[in-house]
Amino acid sequence: GTLWTWGVNTNGVLGLNNTVARSSPVQVGLLTNWKQVSAGQNTMAAVKTDGTLWCWGYNAHGQLGDNTIAWRSSPVQTISGGTNWKQVSCGEYHTAAIKTDDTLWCWGYNGSGQLGDNTINDKSSPVQTVSGGTNWKQVGYNTGQDYQLSSTNGLFMSAIKTDGTLWTWGRNNLGQLGDNTTVDKITPIQTIAGGTNWKQVTCG
Repeated sequence: GTLWTWGVNTNGVLGLNNTVARSSPVQVGLLTNWKQVSAGQNTMAAVKTDGTLWCWGYNAHGQLGDNTIAWRSSPVQTISGGTNWKQVSCGEYHTAAIKTDDTLWCWGYNGSGQLGDNTINDKSSPVQTVSGGTNWKQVGYNTGQDYQLSSTNGLFMSAIKTDGTLWTWGRNNLGQLGDNTTVDKITPIQTIAGGTNWKQVTCG
């Protein structure tokens, strides 16, 4: 249950209370109750075994979810608090997470509607996707190769629901949302192919 980070440490993204780069793993604090972690380009987030959600690093768009735009070099708890966070994933400038009740929440940069809340306004604390629902299975982030079952990118997102349907939203200039258009979507929409047998998704 210990948490370890290494690499570039710009903006304090390693959570070590400094900005010194590390070429080998360094433990973040002394706690032994970390459950799941996600590393974005500029931020990191993790869920503890008690269900609390913590973020740190670059925060210019509020992607740490602490109701500020102040950068943090050590973990801070999301403003919404709570002990029912299940899975979190960091994007380039935004963050998404699923609670134990299978609701989906997003925050941070929203210029292309990638937060799915029917706006294009940045959010510095978690907001629920406008489609709502309590059947989201997994959401994730990908900057290249990723083993998440679904993912978010800097400008668009994708996720699979528990019913096996595939949903995307955000930037769509190249048809990356799979809805047979090139129009951005500010709320989750189902891919044009439909179906209830989607198992894994990732986006670049």
